[in-house]
Amino acid sequence: MGAEAIAAVDLLSEPLLDAREAAKLLHVPRSTLYELVRSRGLPHVKVGRGLRFTRVDLAVWIADNSYGRSPRP
Repeated sequence: MGAEAIAAVDLLSEPLLDAREAAKLLHVPRSTLYELVRSRGLPHVKVGRGLRFTRVDLAVWIADNSYGRSPRP
């Protein structure tokens, strides 16, 4: 099994968040969450007609989009 496959399996070990849960985690309205997906590239997975999010992807996105902090190594 390659490194990408192992990383994918690790991601599946945590439950995917729906839009309501991700918005609650980020302390923003769902409409803002959808706007971030559309305009700022908030990482997501499309499952059917719905969007799903991982905590890891959201944490990385926050770190990459934080201003006034040193960038990630």
